[in-house]
Amino acid sequence: MKKFYFGIIFIVLVVALVFNGIYKLEDGEEAVITRFGKYHTTVVGGGLKWKIPMIDSKYIINTAGVRRMEFGYQTTVKGDTQRYAEYKDIIEDKLMITGDENLVNVMTSIQYRIVNAKDYLFNVDDPESTLNIVAVSTIRRSVANNSLDDVLADNKNAIMQEIKDDLQHICDDYAIGVQITQVLLQDVDPPEEVDDAFKDIVRAQLDKESKINEAVSYENRVIPEAKGLASKKISEAEAYRANRINVAKGDVANFEQVYEKYKDAKQITRTRMYLETMSEILQGVEIYITKEDGNTLKFLPLLQQGGGLDVQ
Repeated sequence: MKKFYFGIIFIVLVVALVFNGIYKLEDGEEAVITRFGKYHTTVVGGGLKWKIPMIDSKYIINTAGVRRMEFGYQTTVKGDTQRYAEYKDIIEDKLMITGDENLVNVMTSIQYRIVNAKDYLFNVDDPESTLNIVAVSTIRRSVANNSLDDVLADNKNAIMQEIKDDLQHICDDYAIGVQITQVLLQDVDPPEEVDDAFKDIVRAQLDKESKINEAVSYENRVIPEAKGLASKKISEAEAYRANRINVAKGDVANFEQVYEKYKDAKQITRTRMYLETMSEILQGVEIYITKEDGNTLKFLPLLQQGGGLDVQ
């Protein structure tokens, strides 16, 4: 009878041990298994899993979810569709100095996820604390490498990318097992003591940009008009040049014809040219010639009404 009871107890213990080794993984979770305190394997995929009771230990890590760290502020109430989120400033974390020795308040959020559960658990004693320290140092260094204008607006996107790249590089060197997915400079503002002066600077910069845009717009409008007008003037000048050349060629041809006639009958041609010239100069003027006896003789018009010379 005692053997029977011992058998029942043994079976119950075995079943209890078997069930004690069963665990469940959700989608996006990984289980890091240690055996006798040393890393053994990493179990992936959702569903029921089993480990050796009292020998194996499990550490379940969510590798799909995105985690978030906040610097310079702390979210006290999460926002939703019904209300806005509420925040608390962490002054000692957000006050930084820029490369041109100006103070600025920088509130930053860093999002990351675990991509290697084994490295995350075993390579660093406290991975979250390590990541926090490294992130603060990286943010301050990037802000110190840039001017106030760059941090506030001009180079903000590049600074966020710089922080992300530098932080990822350090995490890889430490083999923390995380991937930096996003870095956001949430709010960047000057301290309250210089806020009014800064707003004046911002307004001046906006006015400057507005004037530059107006000048560029004027340039884009006037230059094409000037080019069009210049092209028109060039075309007119070329047309005038061509016309003058053609007229000159015609005059040359006419002079050549006259010259040929002149060579054939020099005296007649000379007289004709003289009479034609005088008729043009003295057109409409009555001319009288005084003879030796003192009487006058009407001489012109030289040409008949038809336009030919009255030469006999």
